Amino acid sequence: MSQKKRSDKNSVTAALGGFKGAMESVPLPQGVTLRSEAEKVIWDQFTRARAREDWRDMDLLLLAKVVRMETDIREYQSQVEAHGTIIENQRGTPIPNPLLSIIDTVERRQLAVIRSMSLNQQASDPRTLNGSAKNASKARTAVDDASEGGLIALPN
Repeated sequence: MSQKKRSDKNSVTAALGGFKGAMESVPLPQGVTLRSEAEKVIWDQFTRARAREDWRDMDLLLLAKVVRMETDIREYQSQVEAHGTIIENQRGTPIPNPLLSIIDTVERRQLAVIRSMSLNQQASDPRTLNGSAKNASKARTAVDDASEGGLIALPN
C-alpha cells in the first residue's frame, strides 16, 4: 500500500508555487460573471484565502454567491448611512430602517455559505494544511512590497 507523499511547504517548489499564486488571480468559474468592478475587487480579496490551486469549481461557484452578497450588503449599508438607521414612515412615525433587516438576513446567508466552505476554519481545512496558501500569501506580500517601489512590473 503506497501513501501519497505530503508536499514540503518549505521547499523551493512550494515557494515558487507561492509566487505563481501571488501573481495570478483565481479565474471565475465557467458561466459566472461579476456585475461590477467592486465585485472583482471583492472576488480577489476572498480568493486570497486559499492558494489558487486549492480552489475547487464548486467552491468558486459558492464564492461567487458570497461576493454578490457582500456587494449587496455594502450597497444596503451605504443607503442606511445616507438615510439613517431610524426613518419616518408615511404617518411620520420614527421606525427602524427596513434595510437593517435585509442586511441582517443577507449577512446570515453569507456567513452560512462561508462556514460551509470552511473559509473561516483554516487550521483544520486540508486544503490549507499543506501550507500552499501561506506560501502564496507571503509571496503576495513580497510582490506587493517590491511592486510599490517599482521593482517588479505586474501584469494588468
